[in-house]
Amino acid sequence: MKEALLIVENIKRLRKQKGWSQADLAEKTQSTLSHINKLETGKYLPSLDNLIKIANAFDVSLDYLVSEEVGNYEEVNTDGKSFFQKLKLIDTLDLEDKKALTRIIDSMLTKKKILNLVANNQEIEKS
Repeated sequence: MKEALLIVENIKRLRKQKGWSQADLAEKTQSTLSHINKLETGKYLPSLDNLIKIANAFDVSLDYLVSEEVGNYEEVNTDGKSFFQKLKLIDTLDLEDKKALTRIIDSMLTKKKILNLVANNQEIEKS
């Protein structure tokens, strides 16, 4: 039962951190205000499908939603930050995440190079 209370508290905490009302969360999860109210008062425990909808609304993973670490949740937003500030944030990622990000960047650069080559070839053919 402790885990169920943890989930309920995490949902309430995340909702308040986002500045959402219960009605906002109900709308974002395609639920009802009554349903969210019962959930947050512990009168109802969400099904797996509803937990997934809630996690998606908060843009967090399921394991994050049921974790004891949610109290430390703070949304990361890089809007308005300079490129170099973003690089500093990327440097805080663990090694595997850095490798994944590097692969994504490499793929994007390769795509750009291929598109440039195709465009140049089309220009040559027109000449």
